[in-house]
Amino acid sequence: MRNKRIVVIGAGSASFGLVNLSALLRTEGLKGSELCLIDINEKGLEIITNLAHRINKEWQSGFIIKSSTNRLDYLNNADFIILSVAIDREECWQSDVDIALKYGIHHYGENGGPGALFHTARNIGLIMPILKDIEKYAPNALVLNFTNPVPRIGAFASKYTKVKMVGICHQINFGYLMAAVIFGKEYGFDVPDNYLFRWDNDHEIGYKMVNQAKERFDIKAYGINHFTWIQSMIDKHTKEDVLALFKKKFLENKTNFESYTKEIIEVFDEVVVSGDAHNLEYLPFTHNVNRKSWERYDIQMYPLLAASNQRNQMWELLENLSFGNGSIDFLKDSVSERAEAIIDSIINHKPMIEIAVNIPNNGHISNLPDGTIIEVPALIDSSGIHGIAMGDLPKVVAEFCRREAFLVELSLDAIMSGKRSKYLQALLVDSMVDDIQIAKGLLNDYLEANKNYIKLID
Repeated sequence: MRNKRIVVIGAGSASFGLVNLSALLRTEGLKGSELCLIDINEKGLEIITNLAHRINKEWQSGFIIKSSTNRLDYLNNADFIILSVAIDREECWQSDVDIALKYGIHHYGENGGPGALFHTARNIGLIMPILKDIEKYAPNALVLNFTNPVPRIGAFASKYTKVKMVGICHQINFGYLMAAVIFGKEYGFDVPDNYLFRWDNDHEIGYKMVNQAKERFDIKAYGINHFTWIQSMIDKHTKEDVLALFKKKFLENKTNFESYTKEIIEVFDEVVVSGDAHNLEYLPFTHNVNRKSWERYDIQMYPLLAASNQRNQMWELLENLSFGNGSIDFLKDSVSERAEAIIDSIINHKPMIEIAVNIPNNGHISNLPDGTIIEVPALIDSSGIHGIAMGDLPKVVAEFCRREAFLVELSLDAIMSGKRSKYLQALLVDSMVDDIQIAKGLLNDYLEANKNYIKLID
C-alpha cells in the first residue's frame, strides 16, 4: 500500500507552523505519510519546510517531507488536503469593520454581518481555483477546511464543486471554558478569581481550564459554526445533565463574565457556545453604535493589530527554530486543531467521536433545511465522517439559524453572479442593515475597498 499523501495548502503561515504542523508530525499513526507543504509565500514556505524537516528528524516521525509553491506538483493522488488560506487577513478584516462603523454598524465582521459578505467573496475568489484543481487532480481527497467563514466556504464547495469538504473550528472549546468558569468553585477547577475573557489573557490558563472542563463534562452543541447552542452538559462522573444548573449559576454570577451571553440566556433560556464575540455576528442586538451595546456588555473585539504584530514575532521564532536554534520540545504539547486526529482515525480504522464538524445537513438537525452547512458532532471511522443525528433545535434557535442559512444562499448567489443588485439584496436581508440608502453606501465602499479582489459584471 502506498504512503498516504497529506497536502497542506497555506502551509507557509506562522499559525500553521506551530499548530497543525507539530500535531501531524507527533501523531504516531501517521508515520510513513507524505507531508506536502504548499504556499505561494516562498520565504515562509522555506522556513516551515526547514522546521518540518527538523521536527521530523528529532522526533523520529518518519514522514516524507516535500514542499512547493505550485500546488499541482503534489495534488495528484492526495488523500487529505488541509486548506488554510486567506487574503491579507488582518488588513482586510480591519477594513471590513471600519467601513461598517462609518455607517453606524458595530460588528465583528468575520462570519456574520455586512463585512462577512465581502470576507466570503475575497476568500471564494482565492479558493475557487484551488477547489477546481482538487476536483481534477485529487477527486477522492478529503478537504479539511480551516478558512473562514467556514459555513460559507463549505456551502460554496457543496453547491458549486464535487469536492468532499469538512469544516473544522475550535470554537466549541469556549463552551468548555464557560463551564469551567461557572462551575469553577464547585468542581475545583483552577479558575482565577473574577476571571474575564480577554484576548491578551494568558492563553495557557484558558487551555488548562478548557481541558479540566473536558475531563469532567461532555457538552453537546449544534447549529451553525460560531453559532452552536448547548443542548446538554453531562457530568461524566454522575451521568447527570447539569445544563439547567449551569444556566442558573451563569445568571447568578456577579462578575462581568460574558455578560451578553448571560443576557441571551436570561431572555431565551438557551446557551450559545461561542460566547459574546462570535454570537453577536449572527444576532441583531448589538450592532447599533449609538446604543453603545459593546460598551455596555464589555465586548472584546479580536485584536487585529496585536495579531499582526504577534505574527511577525512568531516568524522570528520559527526562523530561529528552523535553523536549529532553541528547543522544539514545547511543540509536543501545542494545542491541536484536530485535523491530525481525524486523518489518523480514517487511515488507521480507529473509530472516534469528533465533538464538532461542519458538514451539509442531511437530516442531522431535523428542523434546519437539508444542505445547510451545520456544525454537529460526528463519528469518524475508516469510511469517513458521519454526522450524528441531533434532532430538532429549539424553535427560536432554529429560526435564527434558518435566517443565517438563507443569507448564506443569497451571499453565494451574489458572489457567483457578480451582480451589484444581488450584493445589495444580500446586504438588505442581513438583520444588521435596516436602511436601503445605508446598504447602498456600504456596497459602494466595500466594493471600492475590495476592487482588487472582487469584480462585478454590471
